[in-house]
Amino acid sequence: MEKISISEAARQLGIHRTTLHRWIEEGVVPEPVAENIAGARLRYWTKADFAKVKKYKRENYWGQGKKRKGNKKARSQKN
Repeated sequence: MEKISISEAARQLGIHRTTLHRWIEEGVVPEPVAENIAGARLRYWTKADFAKVKKYKRENYWGQGKKRKGNKKARSQKN
């Protein structure tokens, strides 16, 4: 079974680790499996769960502070 750590997931997704930690806390992505190895607590996703994280990012994340393109209605209401 391939294990993908939070740090590795962040690298592959091109986002910061704190973004992943926030998504975990908000419950919008699966909780990583936790394992104690030599006194260290390691958290990782299985390949199947990481696919869910990638799907969430693709559908809901457009970059830091960026809104989804095509949201002109909200902008025009401010003017």
